Amino acid sequence: MGHFAYRAYSADGRTRTGKVEAPTRQRAVAQLQAEGLRVFAIAPAAPGPDAFWKRDLLRRDRVNDAGRVAFLREFGTLLGAGLTVDRALRLTERQAPRALQPVLADLLERVVGGASLSRAMAAHPQAFPPDMVDIVRAGEATGTLTDVIASLTASVERRDAVRRHLTSALIYPGLLVLMAIGTVAMIVGVLVPALAPMFEGSGQAPPFAIRAAGALGAFVSGWWPVLLGGTGLAALALGRLWPRPGFAAARSALALRLPLVREVVVGIELGRICRVLATLLQAQVPVPDAVAATRPLAGNLVFRLALDEAGQRLTEGGSLASGLGRLRPYAPSTLNLIASGEQVNRLGSVLGHAADMHETQTRQRIDGMLALFTPLVTVAIGGLIGGLIVSVMGAILSVGQLAQ
Repeated sequence: MGHFAYRAYSADGRTRTGKVEAPTRQRAVAQLQAEGLRVFAIAPAAPGPDAFWKRDLLRRDRVNDAGRVAFLREFGTLLGAGLTVDRALRLTERQAPRALQPVLADLLERVVGGASLSRAMAAHPQAFPPDMVDIVRAGEATGTLTDVIASLTASVERRDAVRRHLTSALIYPGLLVLMAIGTVAMIVGVLVPALAPMFEGSGQAPPFAIRAAGALGAFVSGWWPVLLGGTGLAALALGRLWPRPGFAAARSALALRLPLVREVVVGIELGRICRVLATLLQAQVPVPDAVAATRPLAGNLVFRLALDEAGQRLTEGGSLASGLGRLRPYAPSTLNLIASGEQVNRLGSVLGHAADMHETQTRQRIDGMLALFTPLVTVAIGGLIGGLIVSVMGAILSVGQLAQ
């Protein structure tokens, strides 16, 4: 169900404002008219926060890449079969995921009312990001909407596959870390306090591991309000600093200095940029317009600045490869590929090949990092827990020998 903010006149002539929930704008207007209101302004609005017991904790009401892929695949198939946009939307809405159904209903209403598909999609930024809207707009302008939808489907599908692969690969190391934290907490909070009285009056000092665990437990139990408040303040400060330009520039530069992180960041950024540029250029969008549409997609500030420079250089008559010169220290082979594509007038296909290359290399690098990270975490956790257990058991045996 969608939410709409309205302004209307009541029966006594007073102005009323509020929100109404309905599947489409027409249904919302009909509901308000049934209440005796004369609507003179209505627009989609974000719903207010529900009570926590009414919220979908599994986030099934959120449009994700999987839902977008399902919609784009079926919609593109119907367009390829010769159906018009409104008929394709009407058929797609019936099989769409629950989160997309009100969005597609509003899209259908707007398209039937005379709006273009890209303009209708732009009204729902939570479901269709700006890059997707720009690509659809380019397909409409060049008459290649079916081909553009097919390319966009493949792009979103690859992105969703990488995200799913990364998430599944991080599950096992995450479980190991959680188990280690739980085991250490049990040792510090339960086992060590139970063993501490054994050393009182025995004449033998507790081992270092027990003393350290006891000190850690005492510190946490005595200062947990300060630790909890400090963690909350640190998270709040980080949230405030995160979008600021200076902090964004610092973390972008740091990400490109870390040895293992740099290759992954470069691969993700260049894969996304090359994929969108290839899609737009193959839809016959001019190169400066394609670069301008791709710029908001760059998550790293260095790549965003490089796209800014490329856009300026292109307006001055320069080439895309020279405009992206800021990225040469990170991806010289990609810039050479772009330069070659410009020389032979096949920039779109070359960028598509570069996107495939970066996406494949990024996935391999992530697999390699996780393959190294998992045994390191296992060894570190095993050594920590094993050391604590050996130390505790040694202390218990020594106390038993003294008692004999």
